Amino acid sequence: MIKSWYSEWMEHFIFDSIFAGIFCCIAMDIWQRILFLTLDIPPSNWSSAGRWLIMLISKKIFFNKNLDNENPIRYELQIGWVFHYCVGIGYGFAYYFFLTVFDIFDTSIFSGFMFGLISVVIPWFFFLPVTGKGFMGNKTSNPNLTKLLSTCSHVVLGIFLAVGFSFLGY
Repeated sequence: MIKSWYSEWMEHFIFDSIFAGIFCCIAMDIWQRILFLTLDIPPSNWSSAGRWLIMLISKKIFFNKNLDNENPIRYELQIGWVFHYCVGIGYGFAYYFFLTVFDIFDTSIFSGFMFGLISVVIPWFFFLPVTGKGFMGNKTSNPNLTKLLSTCSHVVLGIFLAVGFSFLGY
């Protein structure tokens, strides 16, 4: 009985988190394309994410303050895109736990919005600093725009995680 319950829970945990994670990444990518088409704001550069991941794995370079000045690495764009979707799936796993185990969030737009606001700490205090862009993007050419865009993108991500899980009946 317990084994049956556990295996059913794991199936939902894995499949549903992957579905919602991919769904929210697609929504975020569409959001960024809309910004590009309407306001000429370029979307996230997944080459940079791929280059950082490759250099982390191959050269053990965690903090790279000159990442944008490094020579391009073969397949960095493709690896960056895969990394982007893996991170989105990771957010899906986290949302699943907050939704089902901790019962903190539900599938409302408000819960998704709140998750998105909370999740922006990852780019602000982890990814932007390790790629040399400073905390909250303060070393970018336009730090306020960087903060705004990362916040908006993560709000979209959070909202569509909630929507994705609601499609699955949560």
